[in-house]
Amino acid sequence: MKICNVRDAQKGQGLVEYALILVLVAVVVIAILLTLGPVVGEVFSKVTRVLGGPAPGVLTSISAARTGGGNGNDVVVTITVAKNTSVTATDSQSGQSKSTSCNSSCSVTLTGVGHSAGTVTVSAAAGGTMTTGYAVKN
Repeated sequence: MKICNVRDAQKGQGLVEYALILVLVAVVVIAILLTLGPVVGEVFSKVTRVLGGPAPGVLTSISAARTGGGNGNDVVVTITVAKNTSVTATDSQSGQSKSTSCNSSCSVTLTGVGHSAGTVTVSAAAGGTMTTGYAVKN
């Protein structure tokens, strides 16, 4: 009967340590991507528009931010338009949509969107669609 020596046990221990470090790095990268994903997407959308991307139609700008309502699960979408039109805001997480009439600027509150980061797509009846992101719930 052969007994494992200390040297063989230490090699296995090193492998486990490397695996734990890789798992930790993967978790940190995923957390960073979930937190910064919508922000990076919004910057990319703005750069695309400035460089001559598709015209947004009557939509001038949109932004989305979490509020304290609904335990931080509500998102207020602020919309500016070039002319009066009705707009519809749709959330990527909950799938809910809300419509309102918009004269130069307006806002829509989407309730209970969830804890994760997400995006809101706004479409105008007079033409144009824009998308923006909101952060993960703190």
